[in-house]
Amino acid sequence: MNINWRFVLSKWWKATLMGLLIAIGIALFPQAQCAVAQTCNTPRDLWCGTNKCCGSTSGIEYYSSPCSTGTDRNGQKYCDCSNSVSRSPVTCSNSTNCNVTDWHGAPVSTRISNGVTQFNAKAPSLSGGRCVLVDHWVNSTCCSGSSGSGGGCTPEYAPPTIDDTYTVDPPFPIPWGQEQPPYGEALGMTVNDIKAHGGQDTACGSGRANITSITIWLELTQNSINWITGELALRYPGAHVKDTYPKYPEAADFGHAYSVCSTGPGLTGANTPDAELDCRFFRPLDPGDYTVHVRACQSDGKCTTKTLPNPIKVWLLESTLGK
Repeated sequence: MNINWRFVLSKWWKATLMGLLIAIGIALFPQAQCAVAQTCNTPRDLWCGTNKCCGSTSGIEYYSSPCSTGTDRNGQKYCDCSNSVSRSPVTCSNSTNCNVTDWHGAPVSTRISNGVTQFNAKAPSLSGGRCVLVDHWVNSTCCSGSSGSGGGCTPEYAPPTIDDTYTVDPPFPIPWGQEQPPYGEALGMTVNDIKAHGGQDTACGSGRANITSITIWLELTQNSINWITGELALRYPGAHVKDTYPKYPEAADFGHAYSVCSTGPGLTGANTPDAELDCRFFRPLDPGDYTVHVRACQSDGKCTTKTLPNPIKVWLLESTLGK
């Protein structure tokens, strides 16, 4: 086979030029490094992490106005933020990292924390039955996702989680009115130590979302209802279910041992990744097993509803039924 060297030599400069253009393009657009070779190796890209490039971003999302208050099918209020989200274009012009250096028309406040630019995206929180926005600082960069598609990294949080454990005080409650403690009122009970945890950011690794609310309510189990209207009614004619369900926390009267308990938010660790709800007061009118239902919501608006194991047992004091 004879090689036409004249033809080859006449074309080599075109091939060389094309190679140079491709190399320059990859160097100028780090996203191409991720897309073509998955090797982000400039200082800015290395700052972003493995397989994450630094490029322009179409914006960072934030809440532009207070969210509206909604009510779910369980009667629990929540924050509806679907119409309150805005987006701010940003620029990252540092040569060694992808911190946001310029905001374009965004009414947000920023700060530097541990060398990373943060902005106040605000977080919805229920307060006095209204949805308000509270401070919520999140990291902001021009790092792309692992796909190398660019456009900034928007956190994506898993839903919140709720622990199975809780405590009841007193540990063996009885129906309201069956016992008269020294302070002159039936005892009642409080539900305590309910813990919720914000979901992990699975997209950008920015940490966990903040818990904004925890609400609880009780339900008398169907087995207990059947026992009251069946076996107990046979032994004590007229026995019936006295209360209505679901049953929500209430306020104890002034001077009661549990009058310090609140029916409002009252969260320990509110607007942090780990929060705890204590001292929710109830007057159980019926004996039997009460299931404990918990709803936890976090700063991105995601909520989790869970029925806790091991229902609360309210004990019947039969010695007082005939009095």
